[in-house]
Amino acid sequence: MENYEQWGKFLITIANQADLKREDREFFLKRFDIKNKNNNLTEEEFYDQFLNNYSKETLAYYRKAVFRKLKIICKDIDHDKKGKSKQIFNWLEREYKTWYTEQKNPDILTESQQELDSPKYPNVSTESQQQVSNPFIPLTGIIDNPKLFFNRELEIKRIFEVLNSGSSVAIIGESGVGKSSLLKAIAQKASQYLRQPRKSIYIDLQHIHSDNDFYTALCDEIGIEKCSGYKLNRNIKKYRILLLLDVVENMSYDWFTNQLRGQLRGLASDTVPPLRLVVAASKPLDILFPYSGDKTSPFKNIYTPETLEPWNEETICAFIESRLQTDFLEPEYQEIKFSEDEISEIIKTSGGYPGKVMRLCYEQFERKKL
Repeated sequence: MENYEQWGKFLITIANQADLKREDREFFLKRFDIKNKNNNLTEEEFYDQFLNNYSKETLAYYRKAVFRKLKIICKDIDHDKKGKSKQIFNWLEREYKTWYTEQKNPDILTESQQELDSPKYPNVSTESQQQVSNPFIPLTGIIDNPKLFFNRELEIKRIFEVLNSGSSVAIIGESGVGKSSLLKAIAQKASQYLRQPRKSIYIDLQHIHSDNDFYTALCDEIGIEKCSGYKLNRNIKKYRILLLLDVVENMSYDWFTNQLRGQLRGLASDTVPPLRLVVAASKPLDILFPYSGDKTSPFKNIYTPETLEPWNEETICAFIESRLQTDFLEPEYQEIKFSEDEISEIIKTSGGYPGKVMRLCYEQFERKKL
């Protein structure tokens, strides 16, 4: 295949099929960038050249996690042999030929596309049902698998009480406290706890860099043509959306306008609002979006804050116990336990931040396996 003009877009399609998230996705997109196909780099040389901001141990975890997920959709590859990267490159190239043809000829539905839509490519969110050798996963930040989400029952209960009362919610907490994972949990539980049904849409503002970007993402998720202003107000009226915005502090940057922020406010505060909002931020919204001269804060008085605190000692202990007793741990490792001193050190070192707790537990479990 000589024309690789849409290789990057194709890789994102495959990453979505394999349900790759954040660092796993970053590893996949860099490792299988078409520029790396013929440069014959060893894995170690690739790490040194492209991903040297991560430790070798962390990269080994990402590599294993990515290959495990790809194994589900790359069934014609011998995953037990060495040289998997080259095999995967060859498989991707074959798939790209078909995908590229379909992009150029959208009316043609080939056998390959039918396979992509078939059970051959299952949703990898069931991965946690498979047995693993270390129960303290994932290490990559957001937990969007309900089986792996832990704690926050009280916060979730309060948030849905506020949403059902007709208000929007702002989740406030320091980086690493679990805001993104909580947003995902709210999206998953909305159909169960909202009195009036709403479609959940999650947008991570770390990947949105302008008003135009935002409207494109929002309209794509709703399923309407891209629009803004009056046209968006008109086209969205028949919908009921629970819009979950992550890292909303990014909306304070200059590349977002007050017109966008004001429109979100209007859509969330109509008599019969098409939008109900749940946003996550590291600081209170009145600090991020202060009153300025004759400009009222676009988010003033439409959010009820929910402060997210780090886990306490009791929660950390319960989390460790639950993971050590989980049913998806391989039998040979089910006897591993942590001592009181080891747990105390994890509590002290982590500060109660769930991501740090997870990583420290993962590392401790790996030591216990030796």
